[in-house]
Amino acid sequence: MPEVAPTLLRPGHHGAFVREGDDALPAPAATGGPLGALTLAVKDVFDIAGLRCGAGSPAWRDAQPPAARHALAVQRLLDAGATCVGRTVTDELTYSLAGSNAHYGSPINPAAPERLTGGSSSGSAAAVAGGHADIALGTDCGGSVRLPASYCGIWGMRPTHGRIATNGCFTLAHSFDTVGWFARDGETLAATFEQLAASELDTPGDAGVQLLHSPEVTALLDDGIGAAWQALLPALQACGEVRAAGEALDLPAWAEAFRTLQAAEIRQQHGAWFARNGHTLGADVRERFERAACIAPAAVARAQQRRVQASAAMARILDTPGSLLVLPTVPTTAPARSDGAARIDDVRQRSLQLLCIAGLAGLPQVTLPWTQVDGAPVGLSLIGARGDDERVLAAALALGKALETTP
Repeated sequence: MPEVAPTLLRPGHHGAFVREGDDALPAPAATGGPLGALTLAVKDVFDIAGLRCGAGSPAWRDAQPPAARHALAVQRLLDAGATCVGRTVTDELTYSLAGSNAHYGSPINPAAPERLTGGSSSGSAAAVAGGHADIALGTDCGGSVRLPASYCGIWGMRPTHGRIATNGCFTLAHSFDTVGWFARDGETLAATFEQLAASELDTPGDAGVQLLHSPEVTALLDDGIGAAWQALLPALQACGEVRAAGEALDLPAWAEAFRTLQAAEIRQQHGAWFARNGHTLGADVRERFERAACIAPAAVARAQQRRVQASAAMARILDTPGSLLVLPTVPTTAPARSDGAARIDDVRQRSLQLLCIAGLAGLPQVTLPWTQVDGAPVGLSLIGARGDDERVLAAALALGKALETTP
């Protein structure tokens, strides 16, 4: 099978895809399977047999051999009958939430073309939002599925850390990276989970859902999102008991611990590569790698203790069966494509305070379309206890139906 170098974006598809020859894409491994009528896009961090994994970096791609087999997540979806329609653009080495790439450009946000898609699974989000794929695989380390799903007005999931095998997938920071995915509707999101996790969406009926909210989250929200959130809280009663979480979330400290630990793991895993190839990276990603190289061991030890505390706090909050934390996925709408680096970095830092909750504790989170503020989509999220992915998904499906009838 000849390899096609991904040097250009496929035209007419919102810049979502890395260019491929059609003969380089795998055929479905089964016909008539549970995903047999659906199309699949794959973030260019997953191995596809015969192709090089690019991870958004020409230097990285050029050093990789063609993959001998598909990544396990790709293979499972092909085995279920999905048809692969292309590989999608990612932020460079997945080390960004902006949705831009110095080498391959920025996919267009189909829901708000003047705004960024968000990253690093930018192409996958654009592919689903633009109607070019029914399902798109991504990865989520610091929010790289959840944030672009919110920005593009689609469904997305980060499963419990370790629930979905990452075999054959580029990882940025090993204790945070998860396989994630996008869909335009909740049923497709759930069907994809069932195939990836070899599970069925059949949650025990031992408890009603309790939706917990946090004043620390509310304090972070932009005014327009905050107003929509306050208006939504009474309507959530239709989905279950709604009450305050009962324990404070130390979000600034948690976000700082996340940044420190993520950077330390990136240095551990990719520091030697960066020492040789850092000059090839875009300025924003190169700067993050440089900062990662300066983190002191004592700071890592303190951050790890903070992670233990955050995980314990979330375990207490979600201890009652059926308890789920409900919150806007991110505190802002997508930045404008014309915004400068300072604005984009401010959004990144604030967003991490919400995204780090599931990341630090390894929890499952589903984001679903919620509302629009200033003409841009905003997502709503549910976070559940570790391993409670099925319940989170089932509750998200019910919440999605309730939102359809909410004025």
